[in-house]
Amino acid sequence: QDTGRRPVHLGMTSGATSVCDFRKLPRPALNRLAAHYGLKPESSLASSSLAVAVSEAFACEAVDEEQVLLGLLRHDASRGRRGSSNGRLEKRATTAAARGGKPSGARGVGAPNGHASATPRNSKRARGMTYGDMISAALKALPSRRGTLEDIYSVIEEEFSAQLNTELEAGPRQVPVWKASVRKIINLNSVRFHRTSATDASGHTIFELAKGAS
Repeated sequence: QDTGRRPVHLGMTSGATSVCDFRKLPRPALNRLAAHYGLKPESSLASSSLAVAVSEAFACEAVDEEQVLLGLLRHDASRGRRGSSNGRLEKRATTAAARGGKPSGARGVGAPNGHASATPRNSKRARGMTYGDMISAALKALPSRRGTLEDIYSVIEEEFSAQLNTELEAGPRQVPVWKASVRKIINLNSVRFHRTSATDASGHTIFELAKGAS
C-alpha cells in the first residue's frame, strides 16, 4: 500500500526542505532520527551529511515540525527523570502538553491553589497554538517587533498562561518545560526566527522574526 512517503537514501537529492536546521542537533539525536526514518548511515558518515539525509526524510512527511521537535525534546528530558517518585505524573504532563491541554496536577501561572483559571486570558486566541506561534505573537507585540528571550517569556506568560507546561525540566537549571522549549525553538528554527547581532544593556541577545516569516 502506498503511504505517500517517499523513500529517502543517504546521498540522494530530493529537493525537500525543512524549517528545522538539523545540523545543530548532536550526533546521538541525529542517530535516533536516522533510525526512526529507516536510514542506516555508516559510522564514518559526517554529521553534516547525516543531518541532510534526516532533513530530507523529515520534510517528506506531512507533520507539524515544531510538535515533532518538541516531542523529541520532551523524550530526552523524560529520560533524565526516570526513576523519580513522580514519574507517572510527569508522563501525564508530557502527554497533555503534546495534545495542547493543561497537564493534570501542573501549577498554572498566576492561578490560585495550583489550578488553572476557569477563564484564562485570551483563551480563544491561545487554543491550539504551538510554542512557535506564541513566539511569533510575542515578537509582534514587542516594540520594534524584537526583544530578548526574557521579553518574549514575559509576553507569552502574560498572554498564553493557560497553554503552558509549567512542569520543571530535569537537570540542574530546573526551568519550566515551556521556557526550555521556547529557548530551543527560537535558536533552532532559523527560518522563522532571526538571532540578531544586537544585545540589550545587559548583554542579552535580541531576537526578531526572520525576513518573510509570519
